[in-house]
Amino acid sequence: MSYKVSVIIPTYNSVEFLDSTISSIKNQSFNFDDIEVIIIDDYSTDDTLNLISKYCSEYDNIKTYESGKKTGTPGRARNIGIEKSNADYIMFIDHDDNYMPDTVEKLYSEITSKNSDIAIGKFQSFGENRIESEGWINENVVLNSIDENLMFFSMNNIWRMIFPKEFLMKHNITFPEGVFAEDLTFMIDAFVNASKIAFINEIVYNFRLRTGDNSSTSLSKGMHYLNGLIDGYYYTVEVLNKNNACKYYDTIFNQHLSVWLSDVALSESISDDDKKELIIKSQPLFKKLSNIKPYPENNAIKSIILQIVDDNLDEALNQMADYQLFRSRIHELEVELSQKKSQVTHLQTTKGWLSYKLKNIKDRLF
Repeated sequence: MSYKVSVIIPTYNSVEFLDSTISSIKNQSFNFDDIEVIIIDDYSTDDTLNLISKYCSEYDNIKTYESGKKTGTPGRARNIGIEKSNADYIMFIDHDDNYMPDTVEKLYSEITSKNSDIAIGKFQSFGENRIESEGWINENVVLNSIDENLMFFSMNNIWRMIFPKEFLMKHNITFPEGVFAEDLTFMIDAFVNASKIAFINEIVYNFRLRTGDNSSTSLSKGMHYLNGLIDGYYYTVEVLNKNNACKYYDTIFNQHLSVWLSDVALSESISDDDKKELIIKSQPLFKKLSNIKPYPENNAIKSIILQIVDDNLDEALNQMADYQLFRSRIHELEVELSQKKSQVTHLQTTKGWLSYKLKNIKDRLF
């Protein structure tokens, strides 16, 4: 059986969400028989494997393969999915997210009609918070080179994109395994090799934004995650070297290193010694930056970067502690303001107003 699009899903303990994810693929406006779904599990400990087996027994175009070893990151699973895929075009989806009803149709139509190496759409989040991507662009765009708009380097979410498999194989574009920021490395490799990039100004992906104990990896700011990001960044440097594309270093890493540094400074789950260890490990990356203007706009982070570059690591840590205290106070004020707004909204309702008046009467009587 031949397929037009292969959709690759890395999974781990996803029994709570996988039905919804697969349903969003099955219910596409694009003919489901033309879609190959490849699920690679990273040795789940819940009932995920049984759920995958059920789907594979019901649908010939839903397949699963062994990852061979547990990695704790999605890079290896996605690489296996690419290798095993039988379609001309490759897409990705995370195990707890959803496609829009016409995602595959829109991206497939765009990449085939434009004969491009990458087609990209916008994404939105759902869950406890709400985000919509790319507020800075509001029209369809076709680039003949990434040089035409370097802002595209910020679009490193591979799950709202489609790629020709031939393009990926030709340039040996794969995910680094066992590290985080693996999608950044993959995307940089794809962008610098692409002869045409198409962007559609439509939302094609629903990203589940979770917090708390069951949060998505991208919101886990512990030592394992922050250290894994630095490992991933070093792989990205290798990709730039491989493609003779080091001229893009500042464009890429001014943003990513600044966000990473802010996460380290604000993390409450790692010790000061861990933070110093991370800074020492990341220092060569910061020293490689030739210009930190105009990004980051945050002067506190900019000052910390300068201390790291100048080998003043103790001062960098002191400034990180000050930054954490400042941001913590800002957060407290934001929560307090939100609570006040809720109280005002409540009082504006008839029930809330009566409760308020009754409380005042009771206070005066007793």
